[in-house]
Amino acid sequence: MCRSKEAWEHFIFVPCLPKSVTRAAKRSGFLQCSTISCRSTEKSSYTFEDAALALGLTAGLGAAAASTALAPGAALLKMAMMVPTPPPPSLAPPAPPLAAATQGRTNALIPAQPPPGPPQFSLLDALLPNFNTDTFIWRVSMLQITEYIGSLLLGSAYGSPKLCSLYLLGASWGPAIAQGAVWRLMLPMMLHANALHIFFNLFFQMRIGFGMEKQFGRRKFCLLYMFCGFLGNLISVAVDPMKLAVGASTSGFGLLGVWAAEVLLTWDLLGESRSRVFLWFAFMVTSCIMMSTISPNVDFVGHFAGMLAGFLLAIILADMQEEHQPAWYDKAKMTAKNITALIVIASLVRAITLGPDGPIPYCGTIFHPRRLPF
Repeated sequence: MCRSKEAWEHFIFVPCLPKSVTRAAKRSGFLQCSTISCRSTEKSSYTFEDAALALGLTAGLGAAAASTALAPGAALLKMAMMVPTPPPPSLAPPAPPLAAATQGRTNALIPAQPPPGPPQFSLLDALLPNFNTDTFIWRVSMLQITEYIGSLLLGSAYGSPKLCSLYLLGASWGPAIAQGAVWRLMLPMMLHANALHIFFNLFFQMRIGFGMEKQFGRRKFCLLYMFCGFLGNLISVAVDPMKLAVGASTSGFGLLGVWAAEVLLTWDLLGESRSRVFLWFAFMVTSCIMMSTISPNVDFVGHFAGMLAGFLLAIILADMQEEHQPAWYDKAKMTAKNITALIVIASLVRAITLGPDGPIPYCGTIFHPRRLPF
């Protein structure tokens, strides 16, 4: 291989000439290679620093420039920034200088590459974008499936877990939480009432979660998911303690709250996409409200509380570059921290200190559950 010695960091390889070519032709080819193919550092249009700035990389958890690295609206903006501009014609790699006598032989040694075909359609990518089994959202979804199977084995009726099965495995129940069973603020997100309940919840959270975890990183996304589920269950119990509640909807709706915070913080950066993003998000919120109010058995308070938790925590964890921050950025972060602390303290006092003392259902134990018909 022939390589440039003047600009080692920006060299361009060209094929070596056949042995039959004279030494003068080789020397001529090398000189032309080093004067035309190689780009100087000053003229390089896309350096490593440019790529880092375009990607918005930081030393933390992959916080993105011009956004909080939270939502698809800003993700589209970042993807547009990541595409480098094509080099000027003068910097395009020229064809290697070859003599006419050796042109045919060189072409035989370097076969032409076939043009790339159209991208193949993948049903999995269409349903679950950015699918990856090495993610938190995939593992927690598999854990929820395992919990659902365990609840069926513990006791089921008509293909669904019995109420006592759900209670023994940690369903939310206000009087039990008031007596100190605080784990019932976390475990309900692992339980589901029937097959349709778990199917739609898992599909919803994985369709949103794979891409969001890719933007955030595993640790930050795990914190968002668990906190949304916790605060959603806590507010739900504080408002209505006398209901048995299960489901990962509090965490799933929390991811929508994260998107809402992303749209709010990056509104000035969306440009012409504002109307499209607003209509899309309004449609999603309207659909979720309709799903939450279509049946009296749906925990609307838990859904709304989970979305509020995601919205507040996303603003708190936002890490925008200073030149892209809105004028009210610091004030919004401080307000979100104060509101979150106030909600958590007030809800804990209402659910635990001022919560009802009973009744406490007697369902036996996990190893010796009561055989009830429901």
